[in-house]
Amino acid sequence: MTAVSHTGPARRSSRAWAVAGVALLLLGWQLSAMVMGPLLMASPLETARAIPRLLASAHFWNDAGDSLLRIAIGVSGGCAIGFVLGVLAAHSPRLRGLLEPIRWLLMSIPPVVVVVLAMLWFGLGSAMVIFMTVVMMVPGMYVNTVKGMQQVDRELIEMTRVYRFGWWHRLRHLYLPAMTAPLTAALLIATCGGVRLVVMAEVLGAESGAGFALANARSTFDSAQLYAWIVLILLLVAALEFLLLQPLQRRLGQWREGSRA
Repeated sequence: MTAVSHTGPARRSSRAWAVAGVALLLLGWQLSAMVMGPLLMASPLETARAIPRLLASAHFWNDAGDSLLRIAIGVSGGCAIGFVLGVLAAHSPRLRGLLEPIRWLLMSIPPVVVVVLAMLWFGLGSAMVIFMTVVMMVPGMYVNTVKGMQQVDRELIEMTRVYRFGWWHRLRHLYLPAMTAPLTAALLIATCGGVRLVVMAEVLGAESGAGFALANARSTFDSAQLYAWIVLILLLVAALEFLLLQPLQRRLGQWREGSRA
C-alpha cells in the first residue's frame, strides 16, 4: 500500500521537473537568440508566429507528406528485415556468423557515407532516402532480436519441443512475449532515429520533404521558418512516441502478461 500511495506524488514531481526542463530550454533559446541576432537564430516568439504561416502554406503539406511516407516505409521496412534476419540468425549459428561482418559494417559506417553512396546509385529523391533509412535501421533491430531470443529460458524452449509446438506457436507464445521489452525499446529508438536519418538525407539530396524545406530556409536565411520546421519535426517525434509507441508498448505488455497466464 505504501508504494502505491507514493506513485501519484512521484509522478507529479516528475512532470513538474519536466516542465521546468522545458522552461530552461526556452530560456536558453531566448538568450542565444538575443546574442546571435535574428539573422542566425529566431527567438521562440518569432518561431511561434512563423508556425501558423508555415502550416497555411501549400508546400508544407507536400513536404510533410513526402517525409512521413519515407519515414513509414524506411522504418517499417528496416525493422521488419532486421527482425526476420534476427529470428533466423538466432536459430542458425552459421547464418549469424555470416551476417556478423555485415552487421558490424552497417553499424560502423557513418550515415552521411551511406547517403553519398545512395545518391550515386539512386540519384535524388525518395528511393535514395528510403534505401538509406532501411539500411541504417536493420542492424539495431537485428541485434536486439538476436539478443532477446538468446536470453529466452532454455527450459521453456525444451518444454515447447516436448509439447511439439510448431514454429509459429513457438514464436507467438514464447519468443515474442519474452522479447517485448527489447523489441519495443528498439522500435522506439528506430523510429526516432529514422526521423533524423530521413531529414538528414533530404537535406543532402532530395527534391522534397522536411529536410529539403530546411535546406531552402537556410539558403534564404529565413531563420523563423527554419526553426519553425525544427519545432514541427520535434513535435512529430513526440507525437510518434507518446501517441503511437508508448500505447503500443503498454498493449504489448498486457499481451505479454496474457501469454504468460
